[in-house]
Amino acid sequence: MKTSFRSLAAAAGVAAALALAGCGARSEPEADLVGIYAVKQNGALRELVKIERQGDRYVMRDKVRTADWSEPKMQMRPVTRERWSRITTDQENTAFVGVASEQLGIFKVPAGWQKNGFKTSTGYFLFYSQGPVEAYKL
Repeated sequence: MKTSFRSLAAAAGVAAALALAGCGARSEPEADLVGIYAVKQNGALRELVKIERQGDRYVMRDKVRTADWSEPKMQMRPVTRERWSRITTDQENTAFVGVASEQLGIFKVPAGWQKNGFKTSTGYFLFYSQGPVEAYKL
């Protein structure tokens, strides 16, 4: 009986350790931005950007000029509150998560967020030199 209890306790300990290890891998809020994003073109969704995690960094691939995903084009890093305010001019305490390079940022905000005439119904948007664009996470 003691052996069975010890085996059960050991198995439970291993399961708990695995569960905690899985939680740790997603502890960065930016990990939620990993995925494929589309934009609407002529009423249809078109895959445009893919954010991937490679080691301790995020990289972006795109389908701007080809039907297949490009090689990683740029490295992105988490966006701080200060950088968020510079990019968006938002001075409120808006909840956001973002990763950006010098050329492009992808952000998750509360659905319905609006600033300077732009409004996102999905809660996701790309920000580049031409301004913000509504994004759809697939």
